[in-house]
Amino acid sequence: MELSVKEKNTYDTISKVINGKLTRKEAMVTLKKSRQQIYRLINIYNVKGESGFIHGNRGKTPINKIKQTMIDELEKLYLTEYYDYNFEAFYDEVSENKKYKGKYDISYSSLYREFLNDDIISPIAHKETIKLYNETMNKAIENKKDIQEEKVELFQSRQITFEKAHTRKSSNMFGFGQEVQMDACEKKWFGEIVTYLHLAVDKGTKKVLFGWFEYEEITRGYFVLLFNMIINYGIPKRIKTDNRTTFSNQENKVDTTQFGVICKMLGIELITTSVATAKSNVERENKTFKDRLIAEFRHESITNIDEANRYLNEIFIPKMNKKFSYEIDPKTSKMKPNNYSEQELNLIISEKYTRIIDNASSVKYNNKYYTPVNPNTGEIICFMKKTECQFIVTYNAEYWCEIEDGYYKLIELENRDTTMKKEIDSDKPTKQIKYKPPVNHPWRKNMMLR
Repeated sequence: MELSVKEKNTYDTISKVINGKLTRKEAMVTLKKSRQQIYRLINIYNVKGESGFIHGNRGKTPINKIKQTMIDELEKLYLTEYYDYNFEAFYDEVSENKKYKGKYDISYSSLYREFLNDDIISPIAHKETIKLYNETMNKAIENKKDIQEEKVELFQSRQITFEKAHTRKSSNMFGFGQEVQMDACEKKWFGEIVTYLHLAVDKGTKKVLFGWFEYEEITRGYFVLLFNMIINYGIPKRIKTDNRTTFSNQENKVDTTQFGVICKMLGIELITTSVATAKSNVERENKTFKDRLIAEFRHESITNIDEANRYLNEIFIPKMNKKFSYEIDPKTSKMKPNNYSEQELNLIISEKYTRIIDNASSVKYNNKYYTPVNPNTGEIICFMKKTECQFIVTYNAEYWCEIEDGYYKLIELENRDTTMKKEIDSDKPTKQIKYKPPVNHPWRKNMMLR
């Protein structure tokens, strides 16, 4: 085995010291070694000769070297099943998923390096990385090199504009519940139908408090967020949203909207803004969810909105909170405890419309008629005509009403007469009286004149 250039230089220098052509002090300066190291090298020269200067690990496989078979398995797994995951999300999956846990003993930096060396890049890579990647792949395709089919498919899927990730920054001045930001994001999250992801994010801890999918950005979606946030965490001090009509009217008054009235009842300050950066936490979470959630839905074969809502709140949000959010500090928390029952919250977090009881003791809503019943016994309760009624549509789409400080459940009437008819004796025929105009009626006057 031949000496390397550095080893050859060390051997020649020690040889000159042995032959008296160089002093030990000069050798120390030349080789930049201590006196003791020079003595050790002289001893090696005398005992082993030239072979003693060859490094001991030359030609040996390092103990901690990553096996190429493992890299090949990981690359195949990524290209076939997790191609739309970013590298960090993919590493989390193979590290924490019970299916793969303990199977791949590799660090994230090694995985990242090996993937880049084999022309595999993340879907959220930086622009410079994408530029170099495109140049390499285009040259390989032009030169008709033998490229793995999966890599070609990956290259084609990466030909889109990438957005740079936001920097996560702590807001230690805000306590938990001091400000909760709400927003909805439109996307093809699962399947081919566009849906809206409603999110509630705490500014102080970066914790996602709840998420909900709807086919439109509607008030009910925000009702679901508010209800579950209060049940799970408590009542926040402030909620910040955009200026959509759910939260403010044309004159930018929040206390006249259904959501604003509910916040006032619960003691929550509602703030609206048209500036996206003013609610940057929820905007940033929307970006993070786009990068990760769509890929997970595809991998889990989720195409149903009910399955999506279950996976979102039971699996995905807890996983994201564990990874990205801060711990709740009880000392600085501004979240007020919830003293309402679920039934009480169900009636508070609702849409309310003023209606009038008609002569059939029923109210009309969306061209249908409903009558109040006792929620405990199911007995129909009758009220006087023209009694004022608050028609309530709860957050979970139940119909209730508030009449004279009492709450009643509403049931739909299938058959309803337009007027209430008086009962009469069918055996006695009714006598029809012929109408006779009075003497001063215009018709009679004209006839007399003629």
